[in-house]
Parts: sequence; C-alpha cells; structure tokens
Amino acid sequence: MSYEKQTWNKYDDLKTEEENIVNGAVVTDNRMNHIEEGIYSHTIDISNPHKVTAAQVGLGNVQNFGLATEDEAKQGISNAKYMTPSLTQAVLSANINSIAYANSADGTDRFTTVYPNLNLLNNTKIIQGNINSKIWASAAASSLSVGSNNGIKVINNGGAIGSMGGFSYIKPTNVNVGDTITVSCCIKNTGTVDIKNFSLSIAFYGTSKSYPAKGNLVIPNDGKPYFFSFTTIVPSGADTAYPRWFDTATAVNEKHIFEVEGMKLEQGSTATTYMQSASEVTTADWPKFVGFSNTVKTNKSASDYTWFPVKDSELTNKVESHINNKANPHAVTASQVGAYSKQEIDTKLSKAVMADDSGKVILKDFEVTTISETVNIGNGMSLNFQRKGEFVLVRFSGSLTAIDRGTYFSSAVPDQWRPDGIKELIGHFASGALAFHVDLETDGRVKWWGASGATGAPRGTAMYFLK
Repeated sequence: MSYEKQTWNKYDDLKTEEENIVNGAVVTDNRMNHIEEGIYSHTIDISNPHKVTAAQVGLGNVQNFGLATEDEAKQGISNAKYMTPSLTQAVLSANINSIAYANSADGTDRFTTVYPNLNLLNNTKIIQGNINSKIWASAAASSLSVGSNNGIKVINNGGAIGSMGGFSYIKPTNVNVGDTITVSCCIKNTGTVDIKNFSLSIAFYGTSKSYPAKGNLVIPNDGKPYFFSFTTIVPSGADTAYPRWFDTATAVNEKHIFEVEGMKLEQGSTATTYMQSASEVTTADWPKFVGFSNTVKTNKSASDYTWFPVKDSELTNKVESHINNKANPHAVTASQVGAYSKQEIDTKLSKAVMADDSGKVILKDFEVTTISETVNIGNGMSLNFQRKGEFVLVRFSGSLTAIDRGTYFSSAVPDQWRPDGIKELIGHFASGALAFHVDLETDGRVKWWGASGATGAPRGTAMYFLK
C-alpha cells in the first residue's frame, strides 16, 4: 500500500470521543499501523527512492562498468568493462614482449604472430595437371581451372536452390580421433552477384562417417580476397579426412565465378598463414623476417614491431656444415646404435671363423631374425609381409572390392615395410583370368594398377629389397 501523510488536529474537549477520532485528533491502531507500514516499506526500498547521484557519494568520475571476461581482456576491444588486477597482469605479460613473423621488411606481407604450420595437403599450388579426379575434383555443375595466383578458378553454372557446386580434395589425409584440425583459404568472388552460402567442410571416413561444416559464408562480388577458416575435432570412428569447398545455390540457375587459393589443412585450432606440405616446402616458403615488440598493447599490428631479417644463408650453412661433419660430432657409441665396436668385431672375426689371413670368413649356423605382419590396406585386400634383413616377401590375400585404376588404398603400410624407392609388386586373381600390380611407395601408400572395378581374390607372392 502507498503511504499517505497523516494530519493531526488538536483534541477538542467540547466534542465527543467519536467526533475527535473522525477529526483526526485521537491516536488509533489503524493510524499507527499505517505509519509503521509506511516506515517499513521505505526502509526496504532499494530503488534509490531519494534519487541519490554518484557525485553525491564521491563516485562522479567512476563509470558503471561490469568486469571483463578473460576472452574480452585478451581481445582488448571493449571500452565498457573493468579488469581485475590479476587479469590485467596476465594480459600485460602476454602482450608486452611478443614476437611476429612476416615476409617483408616492414612486416606487412603475410604478417602473423603464430609461426606457420606445414600443410597436410599436397598440390595446393595449382597447376593444370592437379585438376583431375585424383587430387582436386569438381562438384556437380562446376568446372575448374588454374586461378590467377595458382589457386583454383571455379565456374559454377548453378541449378536448383540447394544444389552444390565447388570442389573437393579427394586424396585421403590420415587423421587421429580427438585431434583438432583447421581448414582455411582465401576466396575472391569475380562474378556478377554475391555468393550467399559458401561453406568450408571436412568429410570424415572410417568405421563411421560425418560431415562437419561452416556454412552461410557471404562473399561480395567485389574481387577482393576474403579469408575463412573452420576448426573441428576428428570424430570417433574417423581415420581419413577430405576437405571440401562448396557453393550452395540460393537462387535458381544463378552463375557464380570465384577463385580459391591458399587451401590449407593443419593441426591445431589456429589457422596459420599458408604453407606447402612437408614434401613440397622450400626455404623460400618460410617467413623471411622476425619482429620483436615490447609495446604494452593488445591486437598489435606490423608497425608495432621492430623487424630483423632471418639469416637464411647463415643458418643453412651452419646446418649443412653440421650435417656434413663425418667426425661423429655427437660422440655416438656403437652400443647406442646397436652395432659392434672394432674390438668386438675383431674378437668375433678371429681365427676361429677365418679360413686364412685373406679376410675370408666361414660362417656356421648363421641366423637372421624373421619378422612378419599382415596389413589390411583397404578395399578388402591384405598384404602379408615377411622380412629377413633387408629382403621382404609379400603375399596378396583377401577379397578385393571394386577400386579404380591409379587409386590409392585407404591405409598405408607401417615404416618397417617401406622401401627407399617405389616397388612394383605383381599378383593375380585366384581365377587366373586377370593379373595386376600395385606400387608400394616410400611413404607406405599403395596404389592400384589393375583393371578399374576389378574384384575377386588377390593371390601371388612378390619380393623386394628395402634398400
């Protein structure tokens, strides 16, 4: 109830008690309760009923801001949040002394504060020979060609709303469950209309399939490069990944023309600057300048750093000098590498095993350890390995499901079976009607060179030397 001010009149002795009560000259329980309730209501009112200002209590210069979260503190872009002393110290420590990398003396070319990771994809500097059904393959109504900066130019002639254009990287990339991986690229829309539903996605295959994606990316038709990235965690049951760049139609038969360059798949949650793969990268690809900054500032730019050239030639000379040092600079012992010392060799090759002083040796009961392993390389085919020293026998088995000629099987063989050069292993089918061969490559991948779509029971034994 709202409080109403009480008016008290003088008691009139000439009036009766009832007349004095009506005239407000007598204290009654109703009037006292009304006063008590009004006082209580006022004491619990926390809506500043007296309209006290910040200036009246000495806080005229203090803004009414909340506390920043850790992410807001690190971003350093809000002007309406306070930071606690401990969070302030943490952010300052992270941003006072910092290092950056770039490819130009002013730090503006490929500026980054994170040293770039190597690409998990091969053939990302596109030449015409890369655009085929084995590496980069188009989707639906799209046609692919080499772009202006060794990227992929896509002409997507469109179709029904929801139809997909674009392309995929179809060479399998091995991944581990639980790993965090990131796909990234730059895209230029050189067509006549905006692209309104572009997506980055990764198809995961193994004992299960999944297709996480980042979609609804808008690319204006202004010819400018736009950088996009997508991070995901390798799901349970996945062992291979296939990145995809898709353009989903938002209008019927709307033609899109765009270029994608700097395609990259890498470990971790940060999209670092473009690099080629470990097998393709050269010293020219790495950052040429390193920058140092002790400026107290978040979100630093290239101008906040002092830049120094990376001494590529000096570093390379030191590394090569060390590599070419044949004088055992690390003092490696025979026992550390599983070898015999000269004294041990002289003892073992004594007169007891030598026919004469010519150095010829008679070996008796000579034993070589044999190791064996069966590897399922995919599509129902298994390779049964047996190794004696550097000599390997491999027997084909299983029941092959259809596979195209020139296609890699899904699983590579372990290191101990990998040769130092490509080995052609010849086999046949149990029916005897067809022969085939597979290439065992130095990285353990196996490529099918039989007939496309061939099926049956692969048989036969091949042999090769590891070195």
